[in-house]
Amino acid sequence: MPQTERTYVELSEEKRAQIKRWQEQVKEELPELANRLRLATKAAEEDTFSGELRRAVHGSGLTLNHIADRVGTTAIVLDKFLTGEGILESDLIDRLAALLGCKLCQKVLQEGERPSATSA
Repeated sequence: MPQTERTYVELSEEKRAQIKRWQEQVKEELPELANRLRLATKAAEEDTFSGELRRAVHGSGLTLNHIADRVGTTAIVLDKFLTGEGILESDLIDRLAALLGCKLCQKVLQEGERPSATSA
């Protein structure tokens, strides 16, 4: 394997200060980002149509901005849905499901059986 030569560049005080500010910003934001990831993971694990839709968004490889533009909403609305902090209106669910190729399957209920929150 060929060796690559390292190049060193002297940073100005201004650049060093900027890098330090960025490091502090990352340090401040990291706990909130980790929490949002936990929320999104938990919401995507739901055994519901919403959970399935969340998994489809995560697995699509598309950015939230791209999806939001295509379905007529904002990335913030989608992010809140993905973390379980927000809900989507039914017409938005329809457009999102169509974009991602999801189909809602209706469970056939036995005579006398009542639909539950998990039967979809």
